[in-house]
Amino acid sequence: MTWLYQCLWLGMIGMLVACAGNSELTHVGDSAVNSERRLLVTFADQSIDRPIQGNSQDAYRPAELYRNSSWSSRKAQELAERHHLRLITQWPVTELGVSCVLYEVQDNLRLAQVMQTLQQDPSLSVVQALNRFDVLSQPPALSPNSDPYQHLQTGFQALDIADWHPTTTGRGIRIAVIDTGVDVTHPDLQGQIKYSENLAPEPADHNLADIHGTAVTGVLAARPHNGIGITGIAPDADILALRACWPSKPDALAAQCNSFTLALALNQALRMDSRIINLSLSGPDDPLLRQLLEKALAKGVLIVAAVPDKGHANGFPANLPGVVAVGADNSNQPGIIAPGKDILTTVPHQAYDFMTGSSFAAPHVTGVAALLLQLHPDWQTADLLHSLRGTANTLTTHRPNAVTAGVKQGGG
Repeated sequence: MTWLYQCLWLGMIGMLVACAGNSELTHVGDSAVNSERRLLVTFADQSIDRPIQGNSQDAYRPAELYRNSSWSSRKAQELAERHHLRLITQWPVTELGVSCVLYEVQDNLRLAQVMQTLQQDPSLSVVQALNRFDVLSQPPALSPNSDPYQHLQTGFQALDIADWHPTTTGRGIRIAVIDTGVDVTHPDLQGQIKYSENLAPEPADHNLADIHGTAVTGVLAARPHNGIGITGIAPDADILALRACWPSKPDALAAQCNSFTLALALNQALRMDSRIINLSLSGPDDPLLRQLLEKALAKGVLIVAAVPDKGHANGFPANLPGVVAVGADNSNQPGIIAPGKDILTTVPHQAYDFMTGSSFAAPHVTGVAALLLQLHPDWQTADLLHSLRGTANTLTTHRPNAVTAGVKQGGG
């Protein structure tokens, strides 16, 4: 009974039947028409079982349906002329053996009066107004847990970030992410990057959608409540994506930078008044970079840097006094310990993946610092460290108004 699904919009009292239209009446269900002046009429048709022959030119009329008999077409037209109605469309309801006709009442006539007159005709089975039916549904409401992968974000859950977001989301805090490029077209990062610049001359294609930077930025700023992916720790912060590093080989997570590109990026971060700088990287002590970092610290900029794995000889810039050094879970390195194992985050080309390492612990601290700075814009680095550190230097958040006090100051 394919016709039933094609005609359901017309409905009849006590039955689920309706009428489809012919090719000149393709806007029968259009909300623009005056449905309040339309009515349905059915009458018995003894010739209703004759199938349509050939293909119909009407897209709303499947070939397997039945056509109106000549008799029913004449009767429908006679009713229209007799009662001053406009015939909108007509179709046979084969299961009931009736022809169904949709009429529109002229503006100078009252619908109720016309219906009363038609109901007195014994040849008519049904005379009714064209009713409206609404499906029993409501638009989905977005909740703080609307991002489907949020429950897989171990760091997000461990730090109770969902409890912070009703109060603070890092709004107005400018964060420079100095890293590889960020895929700004990722659906969870679109609109989340305030500024993006490529300061790395290598490789030649200057690809800005690198894995490492995209992953670090996702932890920090993935868009919340969009029904997809994950939620960033400080999603309303102003992110400056400064590409100073590039992959060791195409599409690799491993990447490298140099003094020149990092200096350019640090200089730009300072020129743009960054409040926090995230450095998920490590290398040898560098005089030029040291000067820039000390300049930043003197200006009150919070520098967050990843601590290299145990046994790694090069610990700069995390070992620079005043820098907030961050190690991953179960690390024995100095500094703040933050979630850094199996961290679900964004990667290029609309994808997500699990990442491990202090590179991904650092943005957890950066994000929480942004949350605190929105609440306390006058706080200095010492104040932030005091609130960021917990027992055994583990990053502790609890609630935005009840952050555990730290056990020591300094950058580790």
